[in-house]
Amino acid sequence: MRLIGRNSAAAPSDRRSRGILSMGRRSWLLVGRFIIFEMLVALGIIFLGWHSVGRIYATIGVAVILMMLIDMVLRRIYPDRRWITWLLFIIDALLAAIVIQMAGGFDGPFAILFFLHTFVAGAFLGVRGGVVIAVLDTFLIAAMAFITISGTFLVAGSPLGKLLETLPRAVSFQYSGLLVAINGGFLILTGLVSGYLTEHITFEQGRVALALDELGKTRAMSRQILQSLSDGVLVIDNDGEPISINRSGLEVLSLAENWRQDVTDTDVYTILRGYQISGSMPPVIEISLEDRVVECRMGVYLDNSGNPAGALVAMTDITETIELKKRLQEQEKLAVVGRLSSTLAHEIRNPLASMSGAAHVLRMGTLEWDKADRMTRLISRQARRISEIIEGYLELSRSRMTRYSEPVSLESVVNEALEVATQGFGWQVEIESVIEGNMIVLGSQSRLVQLLTNLIRNSTEALEGNSSGVIQVSVRKGEDEGTAELRVRDNGPGIPADILGSIKVPFFTTKKEGTGLGLYVARRVVDDHQGNLTIKSAPGEGTAVIIQLPLAPPDMAVARTGGPYDG
Repeated sequence: MRLIGRNSAAAPSDRRSRGILSMGRRSWLLVGRFIIFEMLVALGIIFLGWHSVGRIYATIGVAVILMMLIDMVLRRIYPDRRWITWLLFIIDALLAAIVIQMAGGFDGPFAILFFLHTFVAGAFLGVRGGVVIAVLDTFLIAAMAFITISGTFLVAGSPLGKLLETLPRAVSFQYSGLLVAINGGFLILTGLVSGYLTEHITFEQGRVALALDELGKTRAMSRQILQSLSDGVLVIDNDGEPISINRSGLEVLSLAENWRQDVTDTDVYTILRGYQISGSMPPVIEISLEDRVVECRMGVYLDNSGNPAGALVAMTDITETIELKKRLQEQEKLAVVGRLSSTLAHEIRNPLASMSGAAHVLRMGTLEWDKADRMTRLISRQARRISEIIEGYLELSRSRMTRYSEPVSLESVVNEALEVATQGFGWQVEIESVIEGNMIVLGSQSRLVQLLTNLIRNSTEALEGNSSGVIQVSVRKGEDEGTAELRVRDNGPGIPADILGSIKVPFFTTKKEGTGLGLYVARRVVDDHQGNLTIKSAPGEGTAVIIQLPLAPPDMAVARTGGPYDG
């Protein structure tokens, strides 16, 4: 938007000149001068008599008519030429001087016509025009005074003529000079004030017109933007009468040109009217219109003063968005299913490897009976563990926490997990166990074995290629009273600090073929056992996973072990 000030001369000055000489004001100038001069001519002939001024005044009346016709012709030929207006004011000054001289001279009652002439010149020609015409009128007054004093043309009833009859000419000359000077000063002041006020008013009119023009453009642009919106917009007043709707709104509501009659029957109007009256409806509502879903966002419509003038609703067709969301949700569900399936396969692979190894040893037929029986029990336990792993994942999908009441020996959990590891994936690393007391907790042995096996497998994978790799599994009393601590520690490369906080997030993994659910499932198992899982690691210093589990009550521990309880 352009800023208008007194220094932006191009627009205001050009607007000032055009405003002063606009076609409408030119017409008023022609009509006004015609009326004034013709009235003066008529009154002069009536009161001064035809024999005194008739011919001269009639000539002036005809000259005014001719000048008006000539001005009209010149305006058609030169529509933007200001010199025509200047010429008109100069001729009017001469005609006015003749009328005033014939009606009593420059010091007579009709001398006020010069002030009216100067004031109008300032109004039409600005400050410069008002001053120039004031100087011209002053010169004519001086000429009229000289003519009267010199006796060239004496007017009956003129105050100066009467003065010449009684006083010396020197006194009359002083009187005339003083009167000319006073009238000239007031004429110039009149021209200055008239021109300044006219230019100032015209300048302000130009600013207002330019502001209105910009406002009109802004409103037109707003209407264009509103019509170009892809969202439909409906506006109603405080009485519920429809005010406006854009093209998209007509399309969304399937309305024709006579929309004002039909829009009140639509669900959107009903909802908007209810929002306006009650004020308790939610501002965003989704509604179904035939085969489309439309999101309606409602609000208050304000007038130019910022006062509530009605309500409005923006309608967005979200049918495609909802369909896209459904597709994305289906894809996410399929992706989760795929990840869970791969993780489940990862979990089952551990017991399957132990079962495969035991079956291979049994098939050789070289084992003694007790060792063969041991391999058979191993296969049975691992088969049961696979079943429990599947059940655990089903519990995971149910998103609820499991409560356990069966006592479980952590020593038994460690022994079974180490047997699974050494018979399967952990044969290439050294695994140590440190059991400090018989710790009994409430839980599921199969799930705790699953937890511990996963942690040992993670350490085994971290030590891959390390010939001096050692994994230590320990059980001891926890730092908090009434807890047991299960710890798995390795001397591997450790975990970088930038990913340490994300490794327990579902599906986060740095392994090429990992699923990112191992530690998440481990944390879930610990949560189900009312415990706490902590990971401590640093690059080059290995990794330690510390699990704090609450101990079982002493009476349940005795029932589980059949002897004294170390907890």
